[in-house]
Amino acid sequence: MQTEQNENVLVIRETPGCLWIFGLFFATVGGVFVWGALGGFTDWGSQSLWMLAVAFAMGSIAVAVGVWIIHGAPVTRVRLDRLEKDVLITRYGLFGKRVSLYEFDEIEQFALLEEADDESNPIFSLAMNLHSGETVKISSLPSHDRRFKENFVFQTNEFMHKQLASTGMIFELEDEYEN
Repeated sequence: MQTEQNENVLVIRETPGCLWIFGLFFATVGGVFVWGALGGFTDWGSQSLWMLAVAFAMGSIAVAVGVWIIHGAPVTRVRLDRLEKDVLITRYGLFGKRVSLYEFDEIEQFALLEEADDESNPIFSLAMNLHSGETVKISSLPSHDRRFKENFVFQTNEFMHKQLASTGMIFELEDEYEN
């Protein structure tokens, strides 16, 4: 995640390029197997029917996994605007662009969403708590590093004047500048 900030606008970007490359790798290799099973192999006529069916099935599964990986990790852009008093969340995915707009008055605060990974270790994501009680998950790439995501929570809440800086956070920031 990266941030850009000026006086009235804060932009947070999350670009999962490595996951897209990984998904594209699966889809490409799987596509080669599907193409080959449908007649693209040079020795297609000498292959047994069951071998072609296995190649087609495995290739189709690989293509589906590649599309699933890419679909599950959209490019996310969060734009907080003090003048308009709104938060615009734009997600660019495999099947197009999705846009969500929230007014500052609808938002209680930005928060840290804690979930568990496959091994039951905690992972953290950026989320937004609404006054209606709904929690909107913003980050599609959770992290094991709690402080990394907490920095974004603190920065967004401070920008929106939703949360005052705690003394512990202020002292930590001062310690960083001393080094």
